[in-house]
Amino acid sequence: MSDLTMNAPTKLTGKHVLFALIGFFAVVIGVNVVFIVVALDSWTGLTTPTSYQEGLHYNNVIQDAEEQRARGWSADITVTRDAAKPDIYAVTVSALLTNKGGAPVAVDSATLSFRHPINEKYDQTLALTPGADGRYEGSAELPVAGNWDTRLSVRTADGTSFRQDGSIWIK
Repeated sequence: MSDLTMNAPTKLTGKHVLFALIGFFAVVIGVNVVFIVVALDSWTGLTTPTSYQEGLHYNNVIQDAEEQRARGWSADITVTRDAAKPDIYAVTVSALLTNKGGAPVAVDSATLSFRHPINEKYDQTLALTPGADGRYEGSAELPVAGNWDTRLSVRTADGTSFRQDGSIWIK
């Protein structure tokens, strides 16, 4: 004779369905809460603290861009990584601003901003100093490799401004 006995199959009751639904929604809500907390802690959502004021003056930005285009100035920006420092991301920057005829433009102040597309904590602005042949130079140590947005901002002695945005890849 055998000790095997057949048990009656369990029935699906209202309690089982209720606990399954509560468990399912508890998991979904829990995952959503985790995602929201991580998102709010990792990025503020602001790219500028004065967005409202900048929006009010956006027509001035468009007019400045049209005037800049009409002047015909162009900038040649060179960013090279310092091979002597392989452990850090040290870069040397060289910028040359030229007019329509290709002659260098005399600059009163020049800055180059490195802006990380994901983490604003890595952003830094570098003041460029006059170098040889009308170029403006500087160096920076970037915290991480990868894609960086750049913004060259120049002001001449008479108050004329020039801005050029770009992007670079640091290996």
